[in-house]
Amino acid sequence: MAMWKCFVLVLLIAACAPPAEQAEPHVATAAPPSTRAATPAAPAPSTGASTFAVTTNDGQPVIEVATSGSDVTVTWDGTVMHGRRKGEKRKYESVEVKYGETGGFKVRTLDGKLLWKVKVTPEKIKVSDNEDNANPFELKIRGNKVKVYAPGERLLGEVRVRRDHIEVGDKLRAAGTSLAPFYGVALLDAVPARERAVIFAELAAGH
Repeated sequence: MAMWKCFVLVLLIAACAPPAEQAEPHVATAAPPSTRAATPAAPAPSTGASTFAVTTNDGQPVIEVATSGSDVTVTWDGTVMHGRRKGEKRKYESVEVKYGETGGFKVRTLDGKLLWKVKVTPEKIKVSDNEDNANPFELKIRGNKVKVYAPGERLLGEVRVRRDHIEVGDKLRAAGTSLAPFYGVALLDAVPARERAVIFAELAAGH
């Protein structure tokens, strides 16, 4: 009988004991969202800017053109001019350029007097001081070079691509390795420096 009472007592003690604690299941929780916005990568600037320059073979500047959108800055002999396009004209401080319908243009005084007429075709560029393009300077594209002539077919020089630069005649050069006919304008010795620089700038800018 005593043994039976002991067994009942054990059962009562077991029943009254608190249940063993169970480990709470681990619940993965996402980290709280950051209140700091991610910084996007800055896009590369796109200004449409380009620079073209002709120097002497020893690095002295001859003509430099910088374009930005429709604006042009041209530098030669220490002089700087700025051109801004409005419609079919681009006005510089002392000359204006009037564009034609076929890719050519006229360089004129600010009161409209013709200085130079430039005619552009895929094969050549003509530069003349009259409306009829009579007796022009000519930049003729011949395969991998441009031959530059004064009126009367007098050869002024050639533009050629060399291994690491562009050769402009015997004494001038430009950076790059792509043939561009407008570099030959630097050889037009009888065209005054101001107009020569403007013609170079307009052809380089591609108006």
